[in-house]
Amino acid sequence: YSYSRTIHSAVESSVNAACAQTLMKIGLEYSFKFATEKFRLSTFVEKYVDNYGYTHSDIAVGPLAIGAQTWGVHVNEMAAAFATFANNGVYRQARTFTKVCGSNGNLVLDNTQFSEQILSKKTVDYMNYCLVAGTSSGTGHEANLAGSYGITTGGKTGTSGSNKDRW
Repeated sequence: YSYSRTIHSAVESSVNAACAQTLMKIGLEYSFKFATEKFRLSTFVEKYVDNYGYTHSDIAVGPLAIGAQTWGVHVNEMAAAFATFANNGVYRQARTFTKVCGSNGNLVLDNTQFSEQILSKKTVDYMNYCLVAGTSSGTGHEANLAGSYGITTGGKTGTSGSNKDRW
């Protein structure tokens, strides 16, 4: 990475250096707070000291810019975070059911979904533009469903090249 490029080009080509530089301009603390409070990523670690005395924190470039979190991220939380772009900037808490009714039709369990507008239209439009490029012509082109199924897809590939990390 030795030249200038746009965020669009960086997402399309999965250039992590651009993500890291953008993160540094936004700020580590602000980004961590946004990830945990707005996108509700619960596994991010502010500070953790392991049994050997090593201190771990996800308030750093590796965890925030390229996904090297201490404990990783739950799939349902990552899906909910990315779905915010498809939902016009509205974060909706992931859930596996909406309600459960008994045999008599009475409500037994209600799983009302939390939602909050967390991103502006401008941010959503630009991110969707970038993410669609990531799957239409970028490193995530194998996930492109537009040609075969007419479904617009968007995404950002990860650092790992292992199939076990695809989801």
